[in-house]
Amino acid sequence: MFIKYNFPGIIWALLILLLLGLPSNNFPETSFLNIHHLDKIVHGGLFLVFVFLLTRGFYMQNSFSFVNKNAFILSIIAGILYGGFTEILQGNVFTERTSDIFDFLADVAGCIIGLLIFSALRQKYVFKK
Repeated sequence: MFIKYNFPGIIWALLILLLLGLPSNNFPETSFLNIHHLDKIVHGGLFLVFVFLLTRGFYMQNSFSFVNKNAFILSIIAGILYGGFTEILQGNVFTERTSDIFDFLADVAGCIIGLLIFSALRQKYVFKK
């Protein structure tokens, strides 16, 4: 059951790794949008979804009671650590990418917002196991 409920979060984590590992010249220019710090919004959005999916998976699985009971803290810790890990990879492993503390802060903000959204929805909707 652990994999069943956490599969979306695992796939999303792999998608994050793929997207953040691609050289920046693979992405189209966004001059028509002209949004200041669009990359920070993207980082935050990726990690918002990641922590939401992770929290949902941890909360709904019943294979490991510790994970279920501590879904919120475990998912926020995992999200922040994964954000740091991806920034380290961008700075040291992925070519044509650079590490940025503000990207990491956007990751953390996305993690917190994802957790808050899950918490709000959990109060309103019952997630069925």
